[in-house]
Amino acid sequence: MNHPELLTLIQSAHAIFTFLVDCCLLASRQRCQCGTEMVLRNRNVVDGLIWECPLRTCRKRRSIRAGSFFEDSKISLGQWLNIIYLWSIDVSNKQLSLMTGISLRTIATTLAKIRQICSLKILHGNIKLGGRGKTVEIDESMFGHKRKYNRGRVSEGAWVFGMVERGSGRALTFRVPDRTRETLVTRLVQEFIQPGTVILSDKFSPYFNLNDIGYTHLMVNHSENFVDPYTGAHTNTIEGVWNAVKKKLKRMCGTFKHQLPSYLDEFNWQRVYPGERFEMMLQHIAELYPVH
Repeated sequence: MNHPELLTLIQSAHAIFTFLVDCCLLASRQRCQCGTEMVLRNRNVVDGLIWECPLRTCRKRRSIRAGSFFEDSKISLGQWLNIIYLWSIDVSNKQLSLMTGISLRTIATTLAKIRQICSLKILHGNIKLGGRGKTVEIDESMFGHKRKYNRGRVSEGAWVFGMVERGSGRALTFRVPDRTRETLVTRLVQEFIQPGTVILSDKFSPYFNLNDIGYTHLMVNHSENFVDPYTGAHTNTIEGVWNAVKKKLKRMCGTFKHQLPSYLDEFNWQRVYPGERFEMMLQHIAELYPVH
């Protein structure tokens, strides 16, 4: 679906309802507390439709978003779809606000919920990079520079650990509290990189035991050269990942340190789940928040 098609769809309350039911994001039917099957009515409410009990002695009403991911939100379902679509094509917060007429504060709140979906999929998605015959580059990078009043950018001191699979470009990045072997290797490498993978890194002591725990480890000494003259090992691909992440944060006018993990998970989600982001996000919302 392209954006003009979506804009046409969200002009109709019934079209929005049918689309979201088909995406398993709204219930296709509701039963009243009295036991009667409720019916869908056109009403002057935010979504244009509401469930209503047909019994004259009851007439109880229920929102069409009851029991769904959207239940506690105050913006309309049409606005939700438009925001998700524009987010999926990397429209900035400010531009999103201008295009939708929704306040920046509400846009920020809505996008935070979308990033939460990204975080949950990274946390619970059983994601593994590499495998036999595949190569993964790993590295750490310092993010952010201190700015006046700490506004607009990540505060100095945020270390981020990254890994990228050559060929596919699938990548993961995580803010880390330190650069110890326990954090980088035990908690992250062994969790997200399959045994048998060729791992490329710089000569950093926490990585020295990778050959002993099921990986083939090649190193390059960046103080001497960027490509090892004997093995050909380099970490140019992960450097490209750092450039992409930092460019994304800069385009968004930066972020505060406590928000960095969620923005990294958004980047991770985009890298490990290829395809149409709009449809993929709707699919993941339905998976993580089944209608009840």
